[in-house]
Amino acid sequence: MQISGHGKTDHLAKLLLGVQDADVVGAKSSPSRKEAGKDQVHISEQAKELQRIQALAHEPDQARSERLDRIRQAIESGTYDVSGRKVGDALITQVLTDAVL
Repeated sequence: MQISGHGKTDHLAKLLLGVQDADVVGAKSSPSRKEAGKDQVHISEQAKELQRIQALAHEPDQARSERLDRIRQAIESGTYDVSGRKVGDALITQVLTDAVL
């Protein structure tokens, strides 16, 4: 059995896979060697802003670190007082916020 690459099945495969004849597409759309070496990347302003925000998120927050240290010391010394009402309010607020978003 010999497969020639011509016929209805070959044509169907080309349509389904998006393969086109080289002489139709290749002559018009393939870049020359000089053009191929000039790739450029442009980063949008949104991408730059996302990179800036991500960098800020990874920076250590001094005020938060100090607050956590005070809480750790209070827990270790046994003087940390947890208000059940504040915890409950925070949980309800979180649940309502998550439901809205």
